[in-house]
Amino acid sequence: MGYKYNADDMLDAAVELAVQHGLSCLSYGRLAKEIGVVDRSIVYYFPTKHDLVARTVQAVGLRLQVVLGEALGDEPVPPPVAAKRLWSVMASPDADPVFAIFLEMVGLAATSVEPYDTLTPALLESWAGWLAPRLATVNVVAAEGAAVAAEGAAYAVLAKLDGLLLIRHTVGADAAESAAVHLGIS
Repeated sequence: MGYKYNADDMLDAAVELAVQHGLSCLSYGRLAKEIGVVDRSIVYYFPTKHDLVARTVQAVGLRLQVVLGEALGDEPVPPPVAAKRLWSVMASPDADPVFAIFLEMVGLAATSVEPYDTLTPALLESWAGWLAPRLATVNVVAAEGAAVAAEGAAYAVLAKLDGLLLIRHTVGADAAESAAVHLGIS
């Protein structure tokens, strides 16, 4: 009897497929062909396309959080320092395929394509939630105000970095680097 794949093996293959060819190429048939199983095997672990895409994006995001977390360090840093440290990792050719997935998701969400139109806002909210406690923001008197300030700062850093990624992936690395210099993060 041949090797039987489990959910983790299939997810690893889905991540690799998405990184190499983009999310739009991620399908039951393509993944099944890639790893040498029948489509039903994939459906057993990922009952819907939404499940397959969501778990794939989540796996990519978790791997990315480890790398970005290392760049930020252990102590909260001011938003400009965080943006600079994160951009140093994000602006590398090795990171381009991962961020191409993110930009593809955003484009598909902007045109109301399922499941991206529901996954993308949740992804951005989770990234802001991940980043906010890693930022040293000005303390606000009320605890609720402090949380709002940290979340706003996190979204501001994400907006800056996402804009640079958009330029990097459409106009080119040199244009993005020039913009990063003008923004003071490179």
